[in-house]
This record gives sequence, C-alpha cells and structure tokens, in this order.
Amino acid sequence: MKQNLKVAIIGTGKVGTALALDFSRKKIKVLALIDKDLKKARSLASKIKAKVFSSELSDIPENVNLFVIAVQDRFIPEVTKNLSDTFSDFKGKYAFHTSGALTSEDLNPLEEKGCLVFSLHPNFSFALNQLPGQKLISFNECVFAIESESKKAISVAKKICNELGYKFIKIETSQKTLYHIFSVIISNYTVTKFYQIEKYFGKKAINSYLNLLKSTIQNIEELGVKESLTGPIIRQDIPTIQKHLQMLSIIDMNLKEIYASSGKLTIEMIENELEPDTLIDLKRIFTE
Repeated sequence: MKQNLKVAIIGTGKVGTALALDFSRKKIKVLALIDKDLKKARSLASKIKAKVFSSELSDIPENVNLFVIAVQDRFIPEVTKNLSDTFSDFKGKYAFHTSGALTSEDLNPLEEKGCLVFSLHPNFSFALNQLPGQKLISFNECVFAIESESKKAISVAKKICNELGYKFIKIETSQKTLYHIFSVIISNYTVTKFYQIEKYFGKKAINSYLNLLKSTIQNIEELGVKESLTGPIIRQDIPTIQKHLQMLSIIDMNLKEIYASSGKLTIEMIENELEPDTLIDLKRIFTE
C-alpha cells in the first residue's frame, strides 16, 4: 500500500512538516504541499522534492489519493468544505486530519463524495518555539490515535500506520474528546506545574522535579499504574496530608483544590488497600 500512496499535505506547520519529512524518509510520495504561507510550503517542498507547493487547493494533482489535513482545528471545517468543492469525486481516496480534539465527523463533506475518512492524531508534544524541521521527529516514538465511524477507514488507517512503523490505538468517536482532554492534562498542565515550581523555588528546582517525574514514568512503564504509587496516601500518613492541606489553604487555594481532587481519585484507585478507618478519615479530610 505504501508504494501506491500519493499524498497532499494541507498545512505545513509543526505536525504537517514533521509528517512530510517522515513520509519522505520512508519513501512515500508527497506530491503537493499546500499552505497559505507560500514561503513555508516552498521551503519544505525543496527538502522533500515535492512537485507542487501552493496556497491553492485547486493546485493539488488529480492523482493524489491521500489528503492529510494538518491545519489548526478551527480551520479544519473550512478546509474540508473547500477541498470537497474543489474535486468532484473522491472514490478510492483517503483523507485524515491530525486534530486531537475533533473527530472524523468533521470530514463528512469528503465522505459524502466517496472518500474514506478518519482522524489520526500523534500523541506527541510539539513545542511552540520549536521551528518546523529544526529537529527530525521520529513518529516511531509516539502513539497515534485512530478514530473513524467507518470500519473500512479504520482498516486503511491501521495499514498505513503498520507500514510506516507507527504505534497506534483505536479510539471510539464518542471518546475522542475525552482522550484529548487527558493529553492536555498530561502534557500541557504538567508544564503548568513546572511553572508553579519555578514560581515558588526558582529555576534551580526544575531538575529535581524533572528527575522525580522521569522516575515516576519509568516506574509506570516497568511496574504498572497502581504499583507505582508512592507518597502519603498509600502510606496512610494522615498527619502529612493534613499539613499539606493546611499550608495550601494559606498560600494557594487553587493548588489546594487540585491536591484535594487528585487525592480523592487516588483514594478511589487504592481504597481496597486502605484500612477502613483510614479510608473514612481520608475521604473526610479531602472533602473538608
């Protein structure tokens, strides 16, 4: 299948650029690069030897059979409609967008014309100040989320991922937004926590918490989720938890709410391992 793909990438930002470079390295033919910023499209085209770079969808060659829509979420409906209006027949063609929040339903105008549509989201952090193409990103290091209401489209998406060496999981359309919410919490809000660390302790403390985070991730990978839990809740150390909550009541009520809500979820995870009296006390402490 890989040899038969003829690709047009719409949007040459971080994700579109990274995919174009990876496709090129893996000998997939990228025939066209489309972007409102023609300079960006031209620069990327020179790197991967794409035949067409343009700001117009109408310049996409007729023989393209895979459309990759890698624009910002708010532009996906507009791009999809314009693409649908540009070509009359999409039978035998595929299209996916890379949004984490939107579903394949946003590609319905293409599906109505015979295109197999799906979303394919790389669960990967692309830093805002990381210049496109500056660092070669190996998508073999991340996991893609495949989503579609069409079994045929899911099958195509899996084949593409397998041939490219991409890891993937299948997400139900109804769960796509929730999946993205957890991506935001894990990635974006982890950065926010480091902002708070820097705010209270300065940059000198960052490495200490980075090492803690890395060791936690390693434990989850090697031991599993519940088995990796450490800290005062699993130790049933109520005095320490009370001390934490008292301090947070003084310095940061928002952080206290996060601490308490996270504590409640932690109790839910391990309540069968807690002493009955301790469980009652912990639930009371975190709801006060």
